[in-house]
Amino acid sequence: MKKILICCPTYNESDNIEILCKKIFKINNNFHLLIIDDNSPDGTYKIVEKLKLKYKNLYLLKRKKKLGLGSAIREGMNYALKKKYNALITLDADLSHNPEDIPLFIKNLRSYDFITGSRYVKGGKSDYDGYRDMVSRVANKLCKILLNMPYNEYTTSFRVYNYKCLKILNEASLKSNGYSSQIEFLFYIYKAGLKCCEVPISFRHRYKGNSKIPRLQVLYSSFKFYYSPFPTSSIGESHL
Repeated sequence: MKKILICCPTYNESDNIEILCKKIFKINNNFHLLIIDDNSPDGTYKIVEKLKLKYKNLYLLKRKKKLGLGSAIREGMNYALKKKYNALITLDADLSHNPEDIPLFIKNLRSYDFITGSRYVKGGKSDYDGYRDMVSRVANKLCKILLNMPYNEYTTSFRVYNYKCLKILNEASLKSNGYSSQIEFLFYIYKAGLKCCEVPISFRHRYKGNSKIPRLQVLYSSFKFYYSPFPTSSIGESHL
């Protein structure tokens, strides 16, 4: 198996982090898992420190304060590049993403540079309903229309980036530290002409705790990215 790093940003996930680690290492005890914690007031990082005694391939990067999801993922990307990993898998720590989907992502690394999970392709599932489901679907449809890219889901963090992707994103002029970072990463990868695919995932409400995403954040992020200035000639050929 290629050398793969799994990265999970955390902020106040003390109720979920032990279960997440258990699920990931149950799939493959040789996985390398990096937790990037933004100095969680609930002591998430303290739990991870204890779990490191149990799991030899569990690593912790504790930051001084809350710096945002996009910032944490970029830090994970830099870590993967420095440690010469072949690929980076990112997913949420609240168990809304099912770690059992990870082998499907890894399988697709044989043919693609970038794999993103989607609730909105055949086989994808979500237990969102009502208002939250409507907001998510509208936001992703808007991204597809405004950015003229062929994907069905733009806001998920359940993704795999191979080494080529990581190098391109490392050289890009990334600006977002928050949730719009997911759209920004996808934009640069598509713009570089890399081989990409969507795979079906099962998405559920977080296992425990409160969501960190304000209800209209997804819609706001799509408009924020679309109307913010970004370079169009720094990498690859533009598909827009």
